[in-house]
Amino acid sequence: MNQMGSETQPGSFQYSDFHDEVVEELSRVGNAKFGEAIRKDRNSQLSYLGIRFPVLRTRVKQGFSFTIKPPEEVLGIWDDLWKHSPWGDVLFAALEYYVPLAQKRKEPDLWPVLRHWTVRIDNWCHADQLSRVYSHILERQSEAVYPQMVEWNQSDDAWQRRISLVSLVHYSGKNAVFLPPNKVLPLVKNCLGDSRHYVQTAVGWVLREMAFVYQDEIVSFIEQNSQQFSATALSRTIEKFPEELRSHIRGLRLS
Repeated sequence: MNQMGSETQPGSFQYSDFHDEVVEELSRVGNAKFGEAIRKDRNSQLSYLGIRFPVLRTRVKQGFSFTIKPPEEVLGIWDDLWKHSPWGDVLFAALEYYVPLAQKRKEPDLWPVLRHWTVRIDNWCHADQLSRVYSHILERQSEAVYPQMVEWNQSDDAWQRRISLVSLVHYSGKNAVFLPPNKVLPLVKNCLGDSRHYVQTAVGWVLREMAFVYQDEIVSFIEQNSQQFSATALSRTIEKFPEELRSHIRGLRLS
């Protein structure tokens, strides 16, 4: 999916000098051959400079000339770069800038700006990093953000659907779950019949994380909807379950 309309073509930057700066700095730590491999692997319409995430994260932490400006102005610059850059690495740099700020709750009001960033998404990696930022905003501003997740969940766009699910948890592990099942499961159920791979892996991942805290509720949900589960979603959901429980659930699909 390439949703870059005429308003998002390179050359219409408000902050073109800052874009040139970011691209130049990221190019110093990139590898063009690796960048092409990334583009092909993610089937992305964007171009890539070929930067590994630890290196990108380190470079973003060092800052750019504009990151010393007031937070609202910095957000405006990243927003402009996000909307117009043809480089996927610039989008990743924007996300790497805001992930730690969102986690630490040290950011300006991001939602009115970042809610529009989904239109540039054309691959799972950008989708999941953006969802990581959204998840922290969702936890603090549920009344504003959750209805948008519901709207994206109803979308025909696979990436908006994936984002509507992945944003419901804070990545993986301890403290990943912050919403109750009655907020999460309706969105998951709506996507059970969506055969697209990256929607199904999102279904399984979210249910797997929810099961660490709400195992009884998730098992009940699987039992009630077992015939609607894809093999991909089911295997991801139950991969951490005890073997006896996994066998029980697999048996449901045979009954």
